[in-house]
Amino acid sequence: MRGEIIATGTELVTGRTADQNARYAARRLHEVSLPVAAITIVGDDVAMLREVLALALTRSRFVLVTGGLGPTEDDMTLPAAAAEFHLKLVQDQGTLQRLKEFLKKRGRSWNERYGRLALIPEGATLLDPGRGACGFSLKHQDTWFFFLPGVPHEMHSLFDNVVLPALIDLAGAGEIVTQRTLRFFGITEVELQNVVSELEAAPGVAIGYYPSFPETHLTLTARGEDQKKLDAVLDRLTRALSLKVGEVLLGPEEGTLEELVGLRLKETGFRLAVAESCTGGLICHRVTNVPGASDYFMGGVVTYSNQAKIDLLKVPEGLLHARGAVSAETAQAMALGVREVFRADIGLSVTGIAGPTGGTPEKPVGTVYIGLATPQGVEARHHLFHGGREQIKTLTAQTALNWLRQELHHAQGLSRH
Repeated sequence: MRGEIIATGTELVTGRTADQNARYAARRLHEVSLPVAAITIVGDDVAMLREVLALALTRSRFVLVTGGLGPTEDDMTLPAAAAEFHLKLVQDQGTLQRLKEFLKKRGRSWNERYGRLALIPEGATLLDPGRGACGFSLKHQDTWFFFLPGVPHEMHSLFDNVVLPALIDLAGAGEIVTQRTLRFFGITEVELQNVVSELEAAPGVAIGYYPSFPETHLTLTARGEDQKKLDAVLDRLTRALSLKVGEVLLGPEEGTLEELVGLRLKETGFRLAVAESCTGGLICHRVTNVPGASDYFMGGVVTYSNQAKIDLLKVPEGLLHARGAVSAETAQAMALGVREVFRADIGLSVTGIAGPTGGTPEKPVGTVYIGLATPQGVEARHHLFHGGREQIKTLTAQTALNWLRQELHHAQGLSRH
């Protein structure tokens, strides 16, 4: 059941846009043991597209084609496929009607160009036509072709919900495939592989490692005929890994780190306030991305300057002169200050040097202090992160939230006051 992927678009071959779709699909297919033998990137050229489609027909059982299904003149995938497979293009009336209704709701006028979005080759099958973005599939000779939109979030959704289950069914003849993704923070891919190598072998389970900055993800994929047995195998492996690595395992939960923090805050009844300097509001952004965050998030401030730290958080001016803005003492004062200002149970603070300038031999770029004030006291931790400015900010926010998650886990059952 070998396949290949064709990513189309002149913006890809000119380097203006990085391909996300082929990489995503290849990774997901590898996770379920469906091998991809080739990935081809081709521009918006009918002759070239036809050539690539013809070659794929000779060597692959399934082919994913992404991009080139839009309404503009440079979207060439549809005419290329119709020409190569000698099929007429027909307009799907249901899709056409949905397009008109969609545009009307958005207050946009109809243009005949949009009609191209409702065209499919004769005999093709629409993929999940109830969705806002549609692709189509067709079988030519002994090869299945799946044509998907090029917009990444549309392609990923359609691939995960429609195409991947169809391919698993084609490959496995009804075999059950169960997958679990475990998320880790604070352990490298190599370190994680070493841990896994020490575990008892689990025949029939495929393991994949995927760095997903700032986390490391591990997928466990089991195939068989009994769902309960597959779940039991994955449960055993998850428990064994948890015992080995401890709190660096964020869990098999699909939720983000900030969602896990939100759950812990709800369970404990604690209320949170955040003071940020080097992260510029990134922590508050992540916390408030979770629906219902108003139940536990009291507020936050970005105290970027020393004066802001003094005026808003009551950080002593003498402390800033003596120890500096980037110090354990300042991080502690910020955490205490924001906890007091917002009358919260927990104050979380970050202060550091994100770079690329501002570092010194004593405090190089990447130096970060994180403060945490709780009803039990206040603490600060020192970190030295590496990477560019965005990476340092991301690592700071992730580390701060993860420390909070760990503290909340240990604090369950404690009094808020």
